[in-house]
Amino acid sequence: MESTLIQLALADGPRVALQVAGSAALVAAVLFFMWKLPASGERFYGWAPPLALMSAWAGLAGLAFSVLLWIMPMPDVWITGLLLVLDPAAMCAGLLVLWIYRKHEGVEETILMQLTQARIGIFLALLAVMIGYLFVMTHKEPFT
Repeated sequence: MESTLIQLALADGPRVALQVAGSAALVAAVLFFMWKLPASGERFYGWAPPLALMSAWAGLAGLAFSVLLWIMPMPDVWITGLLLVLDPAAMCAGLLVLWIYRKHEGVEETILMQLTQARIGIFLALLAVMIGYLFVMTHKEPFT
């Protein structure tokens, strides 16, 4: 049984590596072209405060749930929602705040605080993803 899983993992290795590389290239391309779009003035400034707040709180919630995976009796129920919904939502909200203010030249304190919230939300979400994947790699069998 183990040798079959190892053979299956080795056979799927290049395909999985290509999928991961393709996904990373797509994300990099979207982010590159996102920043190259012309600035739309103050059109989206109203969206930034709630997105910044959402980023920080979703990042904090994702980090808390990632740590709780280690002590929950049935963590499988939460892994998918955590890694595919909560953590990406925190990162996306933070990136959108950074994108909204990408060409803003003022130094208003409220905007600086929103940018700080967005960066903290992105950092917490990345930390939550690392903890979540560490849990998956140490507690789950391949292909289960």
